[in-house]
Amino acid sequence: MGTEKTPVLWTTGAPGSGKSTTAWGLYRRVLEAGGSVAYVDIDQLGLIGPPPGGGEASHAIKAANLLRVLKILRDRGARQLVVSGVVDPENGVERDLEGGDFDLTLVRLTCDRDELRSRFLGRGSPAGALPDLFEIVEAYERTGFGEAMDTTGQRPEETVDALFRRCLVEKGEVSPPGAVEPQPGPVTVVTGPTAVGKSTAAYSALRDLWAREMPVAYADLAQFGFVHPGPDPAVEAANLAAVWRGYREAGARRLIVVAREFLPEHRQVFKEVTVVHLDAEDPALTERVRRRAEGESALLAGDELRGAPPGARDRVAARAIAEAARARASGGDRVVLDTSGQEAAETAAALLALLHR
Repeated sequence: MGTEKTPVLWTTGAPGSGKSTTAWGLYRRVLEAGGSVAYVDIDQLGLIGPPPGGGEASHAIKAANLLRVLKILRDRGARQLVVSGVVDPENGVERDLEGGDFDLTLVRLTCDRDELRSRFLGRGSPAGALPDLFEIVEAYERTGFGEAMDTTGQRPEETVDALFRRCLVEKGEVSPPGAVEPQPGPVTVVTGPTAVGKSTAAYSALRDLWAREMPVAYADLAQFGFVHPGPDPAVEAANLAAVWRGYREAGARRLIVVAREFLPEHRQVFKEVTVVHLDAEDPALTERVRRRAEGESALLAGDELRGAPPGARDRVAARAIAEAARARASGGDRVVLDTSGQEAAETAAALLALLHR
């Protein structure tokens, strides 16, 4: 790719400002237009605890991991990179990202206070967090980094339309990621069919470990694979290994990974892996798909279930049941937990017991 810089369009702003929705919309628009593109949520690159005090320390971990991931995606051939997430209001964006291989456009989404309050509460955030929200807004307004874009009264698709013309829609030559040196463990991978409860159980166990002052990091493998053309397990594996290196440098001693499937391409980047597979009977999977569709989980990029109509839910439930059947037939070197009839807290407790072995 020579010395040509790769464009990075980064949407930031206070919680509820629409940064993730806008960035995901841009990724989808470039993809649908035939461009080579990748999307990264920087907030997925700093899930390490016990939390290092927030502020500069937390941001530095995310920023260093972001640079690692963007370089992998650029070398793979992505022509447009889209990023969403919070920027440190006091320090802005690291200079390494502003120069070098990347041409950064940082857009700070804003809206008036009443609309921000409505958006924030409308996504399920607690009213008690409003003072902290407006403190962030004031810090952003005080420092004034990036290009401010007022989205008051705009629908999400209007914000995407306004920024799409600033994206590069261009095909790129796909190159395989470079060889990855196997990383040390211990690494625990939690797998299972769609909506079985992997993320809920793993994140609950993670928070328990953090409460015990254990230095543990967390990764959702699906969040490392938003690249077109794709999907590409080799890119997911390379990104996962790079982020785990960053977490280890920051002090983490264990990694918990959530993945629908953990393929040979993923496994080969680790020296020591324990796979815990969550299973459930067909009625339980169908019910959990329904609950996911109705909002009983954190909303992440690529979520196909949040707000899905009954017909779409039925298709996802059928797929989850088929995934579970294939996993039972395949066997493999793993620990299987049958979660049928369990509440989320029970599954999390069972997973935590395995982590303490």
